[in-house]
Amino acid sequence: MRLRRLNRPLVVVLTGVENSGKTTIGQQLSNRMKWPMIEEAARTDHSVLAGTTSVEDLQRLQDEFIADIKAMRKRKTSEVLLCDTGGLVLDMWAREVFGQGLARTKEAMQLMDLHLLFHTQPEWHPDPLRTLPQLEDRLALQSRYRERLISSGCTFEEIRMTFGAERYAQARDFILQHCAA
Repeated sequence: MRLRRLNRPLVVVLTGVENSGKTTIGQQLSNRMKWPMIEEAARTDHSVLAGTTSVEDLQRLQDEFIADIKAMRKRKTSEVLLCDTGGLVLDMWAREVFGQGLARTKEAMQLMDLHLLFHTQPEWHPDPLRTLPQLEDRLALQSRYRERLISSGCTFEEIRMTFGAERYAQARDFILQHCAA
């Protein structure tokens, strides 16, 4: 486990394949624990919403994400800073759709103290940003996320598929364990 400096928040990214509950659990953690959360930039980005996303757009989002994390760390307003997705998600998206990775992905991933890898839910919940309605496709991509996290050497925990409040409790407990470390 990596040692953290005591003068900065624990930075936690909620990562994984679509349809896994990252945003829902992130909002619950932010609201209940009073931890600030950097929202998923793709949900409000003009190119993503227009369906005209390019690899350059994803690189721009990656660069903005890195800048946001660095700025939030300086503020030191909380013990924990949550990120709804991050550099790995953007890089996986670029690889899956455009066949190439993004610059600075390693930097984006190393800015995180803890990656929470959310397992996808078996039932499909449509969303304008989601493109993988088939469970087999999401599970295959989920395996690639896990492989990337292992090969990166980043600290991560897996949020297994459970019901209701159990997923929230898993995420909260992992974060609190890493705060105490």
